[in-house]
Amino acid sequence: MKNKCIIFLFCHSILLLAACTGGFENDNEIKGGFSDDKKEIDFQNLTAPFEPIQSGIYFNIGSVGLNWVWQMTQSLNHDMFSGYFMDPIPKFMKSNACYNLNSGWTNAAWQCTYGYVYTEVQKAEKNFYGNDNLKGYLGITEILKVELMHRIADTYGPLVYHQLGETPRVYGQQEAYTRFFADLDEGQQLIREYLDEGGDNNKFKEYDMLTNGKTLKEWLKFANSLRLRLAMRISNVDATLAKDQATKALNDNQGVLEGARETIAVMGKNYINPLCAVAGWGEVYMNASMESIVNGYEDPRGKKWYNTALLEGYQKQLLGIPIGLPMKDGDANIYSFCSSLNTSTIGEKTGAVLMSAAEVWLLRAEAALRGYTKENPRTCYEYGVSTSFTQWDCAGASEYLESDKTPADYKDVVSGGKVDKDMKALITISPKWEEDADIETKLEKIITQKWLACWPESYEAWAEQRRTGYPKLFKVQNNTGKVIDTDIMIRRLPFSTDAATADPAQYATLTEKLGGADNGATRLWWDTGKNSF
Repeated sequence: MKNKCIIFLFCHSILLLAACTGGFENDNEIKGGFSDDKKEIDFQNLTAPFEPIQSGIYFNIGSVGLNWVWQMTQSLNHDMFSGYFMDPIPKFMKSNACYNLNSGWTNAAWQCTYGYVYTEVQKAEKNFYGNDNLKGYLGITEILKVELMHRIADTYGPLVYHQLGETPRVYGQQEAYTRFFADLDEGQQLIREYLDEGGDNNKFKEYDMLTNGKTLKEWLKFANSLRLRLAMRISNVDATLAKDQATKALNDNQGVLEGARETIAVMGKNYINPLCAVAGWGEVYMNASMESIVNGYEDPRGKKWYNTALLEGYQKQLLGIPIGLPMKDGDANIYSFCSSLNTSTIGEKTGAVLMSAAEVWLLRAEAALRGYTKENPRTCYEYGVSTSFTQWDCAGASEYLESDKTPADYKDVVSGGKVDKDMKALITISPKWEEDADIETKLEKIITQKWLACWPESYEAWAEQRRTGYPKLFKVQNNTGKVIDTDIMIRRLPFSTDAATADPAQYATLTEKLGGADNGATRLWWDTGKNSF
């Protein structure tokens, strides 16, 4: 992690908070963004926000700070808590990984989203609103707004949000989800109106950093897929709305993502995948939970995603790092001999995946399992697994789906006793579908495979793990924070403590709508602690 982040946190936190928690009605300029002399024509000026909006979802905006900012917004939070990755540097293990939360890291997603990206959404809305020739662009803006901000809601809970044409205000999470669905409606309607009036389906191609074919119709398909994701997120708390939205998504004539190469991923000539870049610093390694699952399942995707270990005697194996080890500054970086990110698979110009067709098939499997649709859960489940294998160019999906193998125990072969004990695998299910299994077991199979299919997008993986409890992840070894229950695990990131100073009234409303203490132990609205069917 670069020393720049310390400068960022201590010198700019108040400036960021001023930008991100108050005065949203002001049409703020992106810091270090597009200057007027580079906007040669009015149309370039109008469309200029699209690049920072799309680059800001999987946050890597060059004018803000490449790679190290993303590390704080995602790598040191969601990537660890989801069970995907660990940073092996000893001095970084003592904070978030041990539930001794570093406010600079936990604040970063909020600060960067509101300080640099949300303002660009507002700017785009202002540019396109009321112009019938640009309503397709406005529709895309509304879809992007939901994709950007549901990640913030799923991380913190209540958030600052707005309906098109209105001033931003604090929304509770339940209210925000209702608004997300309405904004997807609005976005799709605007695109359809534009196309029905003879608009060019390829109109957005020049600015599209997310879809493969770069057509407006693909944005309709993305919106349906996103609607399905959000519908299943609320299935434990509002089954009626979840069913309505899931069926709406699946019945739409534009469909959802289905083919293995249909992914929503951030990719552009100026965009660098920060996961690869941070891996180059020696700070992206396999999590022990991932080791347990892919080694036990003999899942070929594991070696696509991670390098085999460097530890003598284990050089053909995948070795992960447990979360929450009792490490301190000055300790030897012994875990650098474990499995690092495979940068042959995730390179600097590899698209940063936000959604895959495999995820969508597994969402369909759960929707069918819950009786929302007449699809067959097993068929959707197996399509989801097979689609993920194809996405990552792995063979053997058919054999894998017939496998009775289960996740492996974690064996401490690296630490020399720093880990309290070897850990028994927490997961007992196999990839093979069992028609006579109970509904909870079937759900566990679906979500465990969806967790694998979402890799490396940890925002979604962590949200679904909290919603369902699956996959069962190893607990932190050394809980020094004492606020978060080791067994219940972290449930959210706290709001910035500086927000109380920057805008006390807004902070009070956020915490009131949270309905609990502003810490990592408070559950979000959709996080009930129990799956309901």
